Amino acid sequence: MGLALVDLMPVLLFLMSGIIMYSMYRSPLLLAGVLACFTGGLCKAIWKMIIVISKKDCTGLTRAFHILMPAGFVLMILSVPAGGKAAFSGLWRSLTMMPASILFAAGFALMCLMGYLGSRPDSGAGSDWTEELINTFAQLAVLVGVIIVYFGTYYHADVYALAALEDTETVAVSEIGAENDGANGWFFDGPGTDYSLVFYPGAKVEAAAYAPLMKDISAGGIDCYLCEMPLNFALLGKDAAETIRSGNPETYDKWYIGGHSLGGAAAAMAADDAEEDSSADSWDGLILLAAYPTGELSTPVLSIYGSEDEVLDHDRYNKTESDGLWPADFTEIIIAGGNHAQFGNYGEQKGDGRATITADVQRNETAEAITGWSKRN
Repeated sequence: MGLALVDLMPVLLFLMSGIIMYSMYRSPLLLAGVLACFTGGLCKAIWKMIIVISKKDCTGLTRAFHILMPAGFVLMILSVPAGGKAAFSGLWRSLTMMPASILFAAGFALMCLMGYLGSRPDSGAGSDWTEELINTFAQLAVLVGVIIVYFGTYYHADVYALAALEDTETVAVSEIGAENDGANGWFFDGPGTDYSLVFYPGAKVEAAAYAPLMKDISAGGIDCYLCEMPLNFALLGKDAAETIRSGNPETYDKWYIGGHSLGGAAAAMAADDAEEDSSADSWDGLILLAAYPTGELSTPVLSIYGSEDEVLDHDRYNKTESDGLWPADFTEIIIAGGNHAQFGNYGEQKGDGRATITADVQRNETAEAITGWSKRN
């Protein structure tokens, strides 16, 4: 039974790797292949358990394993040419990314070793244990490699965004870090002195991509803190805003928190934490760009999204209202012709709708909406 249970480990590790890969490439063929391989491996593990428990040989399960496993690998391989040039380039980047490539090579070598050991005449339970442990370590190496690729693959700030990190006549830009207890990023110091916004980037987007938007907002009178996030995931650094605010307690009359996409969700969590913490001040407002909260809020909310946004989960967004999660002070602005990616400057985003307005127009309308709403609250 112990060996049968251990046989489940590489199957589950493979499934985890496959789900992460599907989240990156969104290929139906890839997902079908992963599920076929997983089902085949599960059949084999269940077959072993039945033999141990009832001493019966369910040959149907072994037949399913021998059919599903190769079929699954064929579907996974076919997903690459089916995805076109982008799939080939994405696969190549994944396989060659360091140190993930070392882990992939180790996993492949271990699987080859397992195959060699399995081809030899049966030498008893000890050999079976060795094979299963080798398979487990092989799948673990692949999973760690896939995780490294997942977090190491992100949308980069374009040249225009990087240029926005330089000072202008109206906005001074400086890096933040040690003086804010490790909350890293940039401070955009404009002509205003009363309002401040702490902003979280979207998931897997380089924070600097939002520099043009922060600069426009700062020029409109609201100083901005743009936060860099661990592994480009705001959920891993959702307390950064409170760190910044507590380090500058008397600098501004009003503090706002906001973010784009998953960064907006993280900002909503931070706002909710402040509401529930009796020792902390609530934020004066929450600004969500193509995002929605997961809990009920009392903090005033400004929600902005583009009419052509196909990344935002509109069903979940609309359910926010039916679930009563929006506060009484709620303002919604839909930018006609805008999409998901044009709140930042990082290029096109996979699965997004095609914008019918330029990024400059969407950014300017967003900045005007934020400055106007903030100064009214």
